[in-house]
Amino acid sequence: MKKIVTWILVISICVFVISWGVIGLKIYDGNYDFQTEAYIALVCFIVIFSSIIYLRFTNRCPNCKKIVLINGKYCSHCGKEL
Repeated sequence: MKKIVTWILVISICVFVISWGVIGLKIYDGNYDFQTEAYIALVCFIVIFSSIIYLRFTNRCPNCKKIVLINGKYCSHCGKEL
């Protein structure tokens, strides 16, 4: 599941950057009709935020099963190697 969420995160970041690029080009050309691109960027932002929250809070220690908030070599709760 984490791999799927990671791929969704990467794809949504790419789509977010592309949609903001299209918005910038439209504004540069004087076309202020960019409502569709703004909605796409908003949805991508929500997906990015929720993916990061999911990946952050599902990182658990295999020994004590508590949430590990850092990406270290050892668990901060039980001290065993991850």
